This record gives sequence, structure tokens and C-alpha cells, in this order.
Amino acid sequence: MAKSKEKILVIEDDEYSRDALAHLLAAEGYEAQSASDGESGLKKAHEMQPDVIVLDLNLPGIDGKAVIKMIRNDGPLAAVPILVVTGDEDHAAQSAVALGADGFLSKPVEFDDLIRAIDDLKAGAHRAA
Repeated sequence: MAKSKEKILVIEDDEYSRDALAHLLAAEGYEAQSASDGESGLKKAHEMQPDVIVLDLNLPGIDGKAVIKMIRNDGPLAAVPILVVTGDEDHAAQSAVALGADGFLSKPVEFDDLIRAIDDLKAGAHRAA
């Protein structure tokens, strides 16, 4: 079980997926918050200083790849692990890793795989599932 102070930010434009992930993470003991697009996700990341960011690539406005670049160039957020969760083909997710994401999971995501990937990132292991 996660320590309640560990914060996860879910940036996902699909309302069902976003709400489900945030709810399941909260049930697992994380402080889970969410955002529906890149701009609000970046704002929320600055406000909450998350321990891990779970990020979709296909976002309205500022897309996930741009979010990765912006976070990696942002002093207070630059070291926050980013886990890409996307329905895109593997090459798109792999290019996100090349931009600075710490790992990726393909949709649909098994919740146990998500928790395992988050735990690995918090432990400092870079993993592409």
C-alpha cells in the first residue's frame, strides 16, 4: 500500500480513463489528482509537485510530447518521473521515452501493471513495459 503522502498526477483527456485511474490510485493510498489537457496538467504539476506523472500523449492543446519537453526543462519538475500511458503504437511511446519519459504502458492498462510501473519509477528504476 502506498504512503498517503505520495502524489500522482494523471494527465488524460478521456474522462472515463482519467476518473478511473485517479479513483483506483486513490484507493491504493496515493494522493491522486488529475487534469484533462496539457496546459492544466502543467499548472497542476506546479501546484502539487507530484511524485510521479501518468501522462497520455494525445491531449488537446499542448500534447503529451510537448508536456514531457516542458517538464524536463522546468527546474522544480525536471526530475519527476513520467509514465506515458497511451493507445498509440509502440514507436510513438518509444519516442516519448526518447524525449524524457521514464517508461510507458500501452492502453488498455492493467491496474496491477500500472502500480508496478509507478513503484518501479519511485524506486528509481526506468522501465518500459
